[in-house]
Amino acid sequence: MAKTDILIIGGGPAGIVAAVTARKNNPAKKIILVREKEKGVIPCGIPYIFNRLDSVEKDLMPDKPLEVNKINLLIDKVTRISPANKKVYFENSRQLNYDKLILASGSEPTLIPIKGIDKKGVWHIKKDFEYLKKFRKAVLQSKNIVIIGGGFIGVELAEELSAVKTLNITIVEKLEHCLITTFDEDFSIAVEEKLKEKGVKIYTNANVEDIMGKNKVEAIKLNNRKIPADLVVLSIGAKPDVNLAKEAGIKLGKCGGVKVNEYMETSCKNIFAAGDCVETRCLLTQKYIPIMLASTACHEARIAAANLYKKEKLIKNNGTLSVFSTSVNGLTIGIAGLNEKKAKEEKFDVVIGKSESPNHHPGVLPHTQNIKVKLIFSKSSGELLGGQIMGPESVGEMINILALAIQKKTTIYNFGTLQIATHPLLTAAPTVYPLITAAQLALTQIK
Repeated sequence: MAKTDILIIGGGPAGIVAAVTARKNNPAKKIILVREKEKGVIPCGIPYIFNRLDSVEKDLMPDKPLEVNKINLLIDKVTRISPANKKVYFENSRQLNYDKLILASGSEPTLIPIKGIDKKGVWHIKKDFEYLKKFRKAVLQSKNIVIIGGGFIGVELAEELSAVKTLNITIVEKLEHCLITTFDEDFSIAVEEKLKEKGVKIYTNANVEDIMGKNKVEAIKLNNRKIPADLVVLSIGAKPDVNLAKEAGIKLGKCGGVKVNEYMETSCKNIFAAGDCVETRCLLTQKYIPIMLASTACHEARIAAANLYKKEKLIKNNGTLSVFSTSVNGLTIGIAGLNEKKAKEEKFDVVIGKSESPNHHPGVLPHTQNIKVKLIFSKSSGELLGGQIMGPESVGEMINILALAIQKKTTIYNFGTLQIATHPLLTAAPTVYPLITAAQLALTQIK
């Protein structure tokens, strides 16, 4: 019977990173990565297949990292895992024994009970190459598109499609603002304004009552009003794909994902898990949170793969730091850690510092934009709990500074003496660098 030292189930970001990390730590081991489809897509690139990438083919996940690291790729579907026998079974009756296994089965779209959801013309966000090709074709042949869900994917998809002049785009969001589960209100409103500039219609505090039409989508019924639609996109989140884990007797957590310890080990010996299929725990509150990010998946995969054969000096996952960023119509927006609302819900006594300054100095230089910063500190410990930034493209890396600061338990006092590089064409002036000035403002509130 066929056997491998390390078996990885799943070909997404977690699977690829797990395989490469396993090879770096175990140069002599036989490693097999198995995935169901011949071609894998880059999940975060899906919203951009319609205009910027101009095809699904340009969003393919490259297999070169597997080839370079001499990792065997197996295209097949795993139907069952037998932890007791250290064996997996495949759809084509193939069987394979493993020594160590990393489960990286990812996630699947969440469905909500909407009347008419099964009609022709209703599409999901699926990480499936052939499905996405059909989806792209259908979108570009449409006129009135309604996106249900104003989270990251919904917002990014709306902004991307707004560049296609033949399309009318509408977002329907059940909460009071798009992205409001992640950002504070003023940041969410800024994103909505950028979408409206591109002609996107936004309905918030709204519930879709019915997807109307005889044989295919013709309209949606929204709070007793009818909105034309010949294509509907469901962008309402995802849930962990735990079918294999559940059938194998691997324990699941409170949020429905695979339960793992700090070393990314599951309840079954020799089986680790990483990525969207795993239950995540907040670094700051230690509560379980439903975070599904490629960056988080890669972080977990590196830990899992590094710990496969270690008996000492194991690498720990101390918790997930929620770090998000996106770009909408020239506005980059990012968040690391807790927003103000969440921090107060968690009973933190906080001080908040805000700052706004041009990203160039002097501010009359061409292409200058303002950077707006909001920092949230614990009043008692002074530690940074969260930060939000919006402005030009450089915000995408600035938010990573805050992510590192939170992980390293940086305090409000450290920010006052933060040593930075500045340049007239690249950054805000050293005299008003927004991360420092926001922290200094917050410091005035601590007596």
